[in-house]
Amino acid sequence: MPKRIGPLSRLYVFVICTVDRVVPNALRPFWDAPAGPRNVFFWAPTFKWGLVFAGLGDLVSRPPQNISVPQAGSLAITGMLWSRYSLIITPKNYNMLAVNTFLTLNQAYLIYKHLVWRSSQPKNAVYEYNNYGFDEEW
Repeated sequence: MPKRIGPLSRLYVFVICTVDRVVPNALRPFWDAPAGPRNVFFWAPTFKWGLVFAGLGDLVSRPPQNISVPQAGSLAITGMLWSRYSLIITPKNYNMLAVNTFLTLNQAYLIYKHLVWRSSQPKNAVYEYNNYGFDEEW
């Protein structure tokens, strides 16, 4: 029994078929590439650049004491893993390689920035227990 196509898949096919008619011949090799704009292998890494730009904003404006080391570490590790994966899969996805490499470097620098701050301010690195505002007895 054939599987029913959902509304988002229909919308995607409609948009791709519509744009396919107006793509100039000079861009046709890029458009028809295995990791080109006609499939998810192009769009997923393209939208992931948003994480890189958010990390660049953190590099500029976020104070080092507000950097989450577990979050930056997990993003750096996933960036390394997906960078390796982008070279193993067929077709090789260089957009995916680039975005994950930049994500790894960005998050690694955020971790470095936080660790430098922590080593220069050891008093501020350990937060005191403040009882969450409940100073009175119940």
